[in-house]
Amino acid sequence: MGVKGKIRDHLIHDEDLLQTQFDLSTWPMVDESALSEARRKKFLLRKKAIELYISGANEAQLLKKTGEIRTNIYRIITSRCLAIHPDGDIYGWRGALHYYRVKSYDRQHPPAPQANGSGASGALQWLFEIPKARDLKERFHKQIIGSSEALAHPKPNVQRLFRWLIGELRALGLEKEGQWPFNTETLGYQSIRLYIKKVTQAHPLLALSKIGGPDAIAKAKASDGTRRPDFKLFDRVECDAHKLDCRMVVMVPSPHGGYEPRKIRRIWIIVIIDVRSRAVLGYHISLRRECSALDVLITIKNALSKWAPRTLTFCEDGYAEGAALPSAHSEVYLSACWNEFSVDGALANVCPRVEEPLLHIVGAKVIKPQDPMSYSSRRSRDDRPFIESFFRVLASGTMHRLSPSTGSSHKDKKGREPEKIAAEVQFQLDYAEELLDVTIANYNATPHTGLGYRSPLAQMDFLSSKTKNRIRHADPERVKRMAGTRKVCTLLGGEYTGKRPYFNFENAKYTSEWLVQRPDLLGKKLWLQLDDETDARWATVSDSNGLIYGTVHVQPPWHRSPHTLYMRQAIRALATKRLLFLTGNRDPVQALIEYAEIHANKKLPVHPAYLQARRIMMTSTQALDEMKEPNFSVPDVMGEINRQAMPEELTKVSGASKKTKGTSPPPEPKPKSASQSAPLPKMRMAKTW
Repeated sequence: MGVKGKIRDHLIHDEDLLQTQFDLSTWPMVDESALSEARRKKFLLRKKAIELYISGANEAQLLKKTGEIRTNIYRIITSRCLAIHPDGDIYGWRGALHYYRVKSYDRQHPPAPQANGSGASGALQWLFEIPKARDLKERFHKQIIGSSEALAHPKPNVQRLFRWLIGELRALGLEKEGQWPFNTETLGYQSIRLYIKKVTQAHPLLALSKIGGPDAIAKAKASDGTRRPDFKLFDRVECDAHKLDCRMVVMVPSPHGGYEPRKIRRIWIIVIIDVRSRAVLGYHISLRRECSALDVLITIKNALSKWAPRTLTFCEDGYAEGAALPSAHSEVYLSACWNEFSVDGALANVCPRVEEPLLHIVGAKVIKPQDPMSYSSRRSRDDRPFIESFFRVLASGTMHRLSPSTGSSHKDKKGREPEKIAAEVQFQLDYAEELLDVTIANYNATPHTGLGYRSPLAQMDFLSSKTKNRIRHADPERVKRMAGTRKVCTLLGGEYTGKRPYFNFENAKYTSEWLVQRPDLLGKKLWLQLDDETDARWATVSDSNGLIYGTVHVQPPWHRSPHTLYMRQAIRALATKRLLFLTGNRDPVQALIEYAEIHANKKLPVHPAYLQARRIMMTSTQALDEMKEPNFSVPDVMGEINRQAMPEELTKVSGASKKTKGTSPPPEPKPKSASQSAPLPKMRMAKTW
């Protein structure tokens, strides 16, 4: 009988497998260069001996050329090279490696542990093969990788599994017989622990599903990005929120005179980036504890609106040459729409309040992991590499370089106290907003390695030059109103109730003079919408047919200062807790500011609504200052309220203007009144490492 016939009779009956097993070119290879000199020499001799044996060499030829005998080579081929590897293939040339274990240790006799720890090799495997414990192995595997109780932690608990197995062995009577593991000091804990780890590693996907759920399996699937669809300019944008790794303060008036720093919570920045050009289209800084749907809508609105550089207080030339957002770089990109809006599946991104304006105003579809055909659903919910890469660059280039930075992990603090440092160097929120604006604008004008060292704006110009007529544009009027709250309200009041007609809208009453002349609208359901999300004092009234009737204004006490619905909600919550007292003659926004500035507990961060009030007051005062004519004097009632409601330092910043081409010189500062507080210390740069 030939050599192949002997091996065939000894091993396998699968004809298809036999044809490939004796084709040595199909055997799994071995990296010979990774072996030591002695093992490589031994492996090459065995390899040559196997080739000679398969070709029909006799005993003398094998001994002369390789020093191996035929029986040994026969054993290596049948017991090692043709054995099935755990990966499903044969061992192949791996079986010819010297000192490479192919078969696990097979104990033939009961383990007898010695005092020095020897004599117990393969004890657990022997235990699973004894007649009285035939099904114990299967039941133990179910305990390791099977479904656990509803309230139990999904990760395998070694202590619990160890106690379960010892209890089962006691029930089988092995403890009375003095068998392993009851004849050891630790009851075989190390052997059982390693076996649990081995079983878990043998079922990686099942273990991932058990510990991390479906998301963990999706994240374990690697991808090099080659199968990603090829997008054109404005085909898809990515949106995500990032919590800034930095502590900041705001300077609030002190009851004892001057100002004192008050810490704030870490703020969020929401960014929209174009996938094809890598350009940042717009961003928004959220002062809330968590991002909301309104924050996402404001980010979209900012991306569709024209960007303008800020007036910088920390330097004169912070913006690099050509630094801008696309809306200010060229009129072609102003209000430019996109086709797909890729998000991470958070409720703030996929709620109807975001999806409907995107579809009707921008004409974009939300790409979310919940969609069965979404690319991210096949990979990971966080599969937005371009926005994540941008956040890494943003953090490493700005916040992580400052001394008040918390770093990306607790190890990055290196013994520092970011909150204490932020108060010492007076790293204020206003400075962080300016720094982020400059960094994002400069990023768009910086050469990008992924774009052939073109800047994102240059790449956008290059792509748009090929498709000039392809870019869609949104209606500017609809963009202005897209972030405003919209709600159906019933017109109440009238002559039968003795009240002027009014709407109940978002915890306040809205009315107007023209409603008195429209008794036909009483009791009807009409649409109310805020045209400006930063000023909830005015709303537009329309019906289901789209007819616009006019505007209504909020009734006292909410009519005095501009505010957002979030501020109104926060003020109402504080009033319910008896922390604020609202009357018809007191401005609620002013009451909120006073509460935040004189609150006794200085250790708590200031309320996010207070930060919004500061921002809106500064913007409103700046707008009023710009509207004033040089030769026309009017009582500045609103401006005085705003100036009283915010620190003097912010009033100075709002009136300042950057000395650039095409801008008018800044107005002369007004003389300070005796009632004003002491001047705020000049903003200082934070220390860098």
